Amino acid sequence: MKFWMGLGALLILAGAVSAETVVLTRAKAVSMAVEQNESYQAAQMEKDRVQGQYLEARAGAFPRLTFDAGYLRTIDKQTTVFSVTDESTGETTTSRLQFGEPHSYSAGFTLYQPLYVAGKVGAAIQIAKYGFSYADEGIRAARHDVVTLADRAYLDAVAAREAQLVFIEAEQLADSNMAVVEQLFKQGQASEYDFLRAQVQAANTRPARIAAENGARLALDYLRVVLALPKETDITLEESVAQVAVPELNLDALIDEALQNRPELRQSEQMMKINKKLISIEKGGHKPTIGLSSSMQWDGYYPKFSSTRLKGWTRSWNVGVSFSVPIFTGFETKGKIQQARVDYNQSRLQNSQLNRQIRLEVRDAVGKVKEAKQRVEALGETVDQAKRGYDISQVRYQNGIGTQLEVQDAQVALTQARVNKINALHDLAVAVTELRRAVGREWDAKW
Repeated sequence: MKFWMGLGALLILAGAVSAETVVLTRAKAVSMAVEQNESYQAAQMEKDRVQGQYLEARAGAFPRLTFDAGYLRTIDKQTTVFSVTDESTGETTTSRLQFGEPHSYSAGFTLYQPLYVAGKVGAAIQIAKYGFSYADEGIRAARHDVVTLADRAYLDAVAAREAQLVFIEAEQLADSNMAVVEQLFKQGQASEYDFLRAQVQAANTRPARIAAENGARLALDYLRVVLALPKETDITLEESVAQVAVPELNLDALIDEALQNRPELRQSEQMMKINKKLISIEKGGHKPTIGLSSSMQWDGYYPKFSSTRLKGWTRSWNVGVSFSVPIFTGFETKGKIQQARVDYNQSRLQNSQLNRQIRLEVRDAVGKVKEAKQRVEALGETVDQAKRGYDISQVRYQNGIGTQLEVQDAQVALTQARVNKINALHDLAVAVTELRRAVGREWDAKW
């Protein structure tokens, strides 16, 4: 029995030791998200795809060299039947002639070099280069998104932890007040009604504390997901809810900055260039193509399955230039050009729509920062005043001047003031980080 208890203790200890503890600041949380978040890693892989598309497009300008080899086993030779008539006698003789060998071998090289393809290769290469810029801006956009997500998840976790502490303290205050009232009730200095109200007040604080603890746990779980941390990782939040520096809110300047910096807008512009080039590629379907080709081939025929008698091989070599002009393709090229123009026009409309959307996002973000800042300023010294009011109500009640209702009201006011302050500071920090994303700035705790 002792052996199994000891083994269980060792397993529990091993599990405790293996659980990693991570101490996080806002800056570290953002850095970890950039390094470990799967969404950002997937966005970075898109550049490899564009690299492959560039190599594919450039390949159209290079020669193509292929090697072919084959073996053919003839079971029944091809037979030709022909008749010959002797003019002097008038007799007709029928003969049969077989062609081919039982074993045939072939090997050869084929070279093709495009000389003129109506600008399609150059346009495809240019499209691939635009694709590099498109991918780079996509990576920037993904970085902004994951950084904002990680920063907000960290701020949510900090606020949830602070709220949990407030409700824990509220429960402790209610329990302490109930103990005081109980003592006064036993001494005959408090009524049974006051004692019952104190008990109810203490019981009513427990659900809020339980909900706050659950909210803090869920916030940490979500932070682990954003940072791609194992679920068993213990997280210590090093920072607390505090007022952040508010930038100068010049709306016009911020909108101009967003229109210059937002990677989504740069992506949209690159897509317009790509679609415009695609029109020229499709127009090339009306133009001729010229190519240079050359092939060299060796053929051998043997009565037996063997490839060692090299003297039986024959070689052929040819070089040619091909010229192809599309005369009528069933309006296929016209249809492709029409589709390419629609894609280009749609990309222009999307760019215009995105421009307006970014302006709206900046206005919305500025409005939220102003609102959160005003809430923080309005609260001012509310928490200190509520704490002083609670202390006064306690002294009044213990001296027989105040009532238990005053104490409970003061306690509720103190808890609410603390929660409101936490929420206001949290909302201000989140609003600033959302504004940073809206204008396309890189993350910085000081804006």
